[in-house]
Amino acid sequence: MSENPSKKMSVCGEESSCCRPAVQRAYSELRRCGQPERYAFEAALAVYRYHHPGTMPRQAELTVAEWVWDGVMH
Repeated sequence: MSENPSKKMSVCGEESSCCRPAVQRAYSELRRCGQPERYAFEAALAVYRYHHPGTMPRQAELTVAEWVWDGVMH
């Protein structure tokens, strides 16, 4: 039986915010080092997508934006 690629297992299981500290750390550390906001956001998004590969791209972006920008899109 083949596995549905859209149903990839999350590293975090059912908990969607277990990786929140890692996502926030990736963003804040890169910003602290002087990296542009967009690069830091993309790195944070990559961390989130690693933990939640089955999440739709737009939902992942919204979640990461909420976590790193306190819900305010820049």
